[in-house]
Amino acid sequence: MKAFLLQLNRCLLSAALLAGALVMPSHAQIVYREVVATGNGGDPSAAMIDAIENAIGQVGGMKLSSATTMSMSEVTKGGNTTLEQDFKQNIERLTRGVVKSYSVLESGTSPGSGRAFVKIKAVIPTYKQSEQLKRLKLAVMPLTLVGPASGKPDAIPFAESVSSSLEAYLTQTRKFAMIDRRYTETSSRELSRVNSRNAPIEETVKVGMRVGADYMVLAALKEFSAQQIQQQRVTGRVVTRVSAPVSIDVRVIDIATGQIKFAQTYLNPGRLNSNTSLSEYANDIGTDIGQVINMAIYPIAVVGANGDQVTLNQGGDTVQVGRIYRLVSLGQNLVDPYTKESLGQEEREVGRAEITSVTDRTATAKIVSGRLPSPFQSGSVLARVLPDEPNAPLKVQVNLPQLPGMGSPSGSGSSKSKDNDDW
Repeated sequence: MKAFLLQLNRCLLSAALLAGALVMPSHAQIVYREVVATGNGGDPSAAMIDAIENAIGQVGGMKLSSATTMSMSEVTKGGNTTLEQDFKQNIERLTRGVVKSYSVLESGTSPGSGRAFVKIKAVIPTYKQSEQLKRLKLAVMPLTLVGPASGKPDAIPFAESVSSSLEAYLTQTRKFAMIDRRYTETSSRELSRVNSRNAPIEETVKVGMRVGADYMVLAALKEFSAQQIQQQRVTGRVVTRVSAPVSIDVRVIDIATGQIKFAQTYLNPGRLNSNTSLSEYANDIGTDIGQVINMAIYPIAVVGANGDQVTLNQGGDTVQVGRIYRLVSLGQNLVDPYTKESLGQEEREVGRAEITSVTDRTATAKIVSGRLPSPFQSGSVLARVLPDEPNAPLKVQVNLPQLPGMGSPSGSGSSKSKDNDDW
């Protein structure tokens, strides 16, 4: 019996590890689910193990592989009530709470086959997932270096800063469930500690609660060259500037199918002021790429209007006070005559608005030109960000690549893009 229980412990822990794959939901809490499961086997003990595995599978969604099938040759059989009670208590103890408790509802032998069967009611702990996991799950992969950029020492920290900024921006939009891909080794080590024999069930259940991303953001830094350039003005004064041209390929891929949902090449000549660091430049580029991805999937919408004041459904660090947005009214749906796929809705500019205040989740803007269509319906008007003006007094001149529904942006930055409208 001891050998059997040890084998059972290893099997059920393997089941917990197979329950999922990628990040722990925030603000999750443990809940206990009562499930009914049946099992079959060559003898009552094998049928009981099969029923317990099926009960765990109903809650965690895992299915045990053939490699984890229990070997019943080591089972010590006994028929008295005391042994059965010890067997039950040992299962609940050695599974460390993976099975909190169970009771036998029915047992016997199947007519004809002669195989044992059992029907149990088990209480299995699980985590109640965060509401945020109902959002589109997105993972930002670390920026890779390819081509000429791979041989530049400064490109490594620059790429890391771009990745961090991009991930931070997409998190700030509060539109996605962001899945970590930068610190997976660290989180895996923490989960291995959680999986120790002395950990309480509230911690052990975390092992089976990772989730996978729906979409993956891949970016490759192709060109990067930072150098100082000295220019002499007619007055004789020498001005030092930093030139850091950048080319980044960005893709959003559907993990399930491998389909490219969005592809864009970000280009920027990187004419910086002497007091601008490469880290600041990288942060702005990451933010800009994040804006492009967010606008392609979830364009900022006007959700409220009161006179010349409008409320947008996005806030936090993703929206800046003083920024001007184009207000575009959505019309009928457009269909490609060749592919019969949706091209999105018609967009007609009806005005422009300047951001006046920002909260964690929303932003307020004042209409500075034009007006909203009447009657106004929430979500019928989008706010498209304008690119930076070439001569705007900003520390870093980083122009947004072309967004879906926009004309060619002015300024020094440019892009080549394609995207699908079937997110």
